[in-house]
This record gives sequence, structure tokens and C-alpha cells, in this order.
Amino acid sequence: MTTRWPASDRESGPGDDALKAIAMLIRDDEVVILPTDTVYGLHGKALSETAAARIGELKGRADDKPYVVLCATPRDLDLMGVTATSDITSYLIEAWPASLTAVLPIEVPIPASRGKLSLAIRIPRLPWLRHLMESTGPLISTSVNRSGGPEASEVADIEPEIAGRVSGIVDSGPISGRASTIVDFTSDPPSLLREGDFAFAQNLWKKARKSL
Repeated sequence: MTTRWPASDRESGPGDDALKAIAMLIRDDEVVILPTDTVYGLHGKALSETAAARIGELKGRADDKPYVVLCATPRDLDLMGVTATSDITSYLIEAWPASLTAVLPIEVPIPASRGKLSLAIRIPRLPWLRHLMESTGPLISTSVNRSGGPEASEVADIEPEIAGRVSGIVDSGPISGRASTIVDFTSDPPSLLREGDFAFAQNLWKKARKSL
């Protein structure tokens, strides 16, 4: 059975009781649908093989295609086994939280990286989402759709066969967020993989090229 929690808006998120219930589900390796900075996403523990496999099944996603991981604070980089240089981590600490997804090298593969030695990580701008992850640890975050299908900007857009097979959904109404900027920090110099919001990406890129 899928539990649904209302949220007055994306910024406020669900109430404290709902967050506690969601955290309990996630810690038990369950999968939930949450609003993010961009679109609605499927979420589960980044270090859980069970959650990673379940999300892949729901999306019809290839087993070797990695997920984006959301973290609560830069301290979580160590938990994910990130091996980036101190210059890169210092730059990211200054830039986050923001709509910036950083592809970083990791020491060993984790469930969310799907066998890869790199991981795409973002610290989201939404305070309630970061607060949730202080209790659950870093989360896999991937759009709620079958692979190749349209993303969901509101709960009504979510395919029933996905919505009915997760443990919980937070409904904060329509979302009009822009895709995050993606920068690959495993290359030297770093490379811009996706621009996201133009003004943000250009400002970010200028700072990165000066700092790194």
C-alpha cells in the first residue's frame, strides 16, 4: 500500500511526523517518491543494493546505468568514498547547496554507482530534503518515469504502475524546476556535461575555471 503525504509547497515539504515516517521507510530499504529541486523523483538509500535494484526495476533501467545521489552535507562525500582533490571538494563546499550535480571519482563502486568508479552527487537546495537525509543518509534520486519516458512535474503525471508500487509519495503540487547543471570533475580540466539554468551555469563555470 502506498502512503501519501501532502505538502503545502515544495519549499516547505511535508510535516515533521511525515518526515519521520518517510525516514523509517527509507532506512528499511523501501522506495519513495519525493519532490526535488527539479522534478519528482524515486528515492532510496544510496548504499542499499535492495533499493538500487528496486528503483531500476520500476524504471526499467539498465543494470550498469548509475544514479544521481543526493547528500545532506559535504561530509557525506567521505561516506560515498569520494577521492576528489582538496581543491575540488573545497570548491564544491562553497558552491553547494545548489542546482549543481558533480561527477566525482570514488574509491570503490557502491550500489548507486552501478559498478562505476564515479558518482554524480548533488546537495539540494531544499532544507527539508537535506534534513531528511540527516536521518537516512545519502539517497538515490532519479526521475519518476520508465527509462526514456517523460519526467513528472506533478503527482498526476506519474504512471500508475509506478505510483502503486512504491511505499510513499509526497505531493507538493506542480513543480517547475530547471534541470541541474552537471560538471564532470573526473577530467582535468573539468568538463560541462549539461548546462541547466544558463545564468547559473555560466557563473558556476567561470568560478570553476578560476578556482581549479
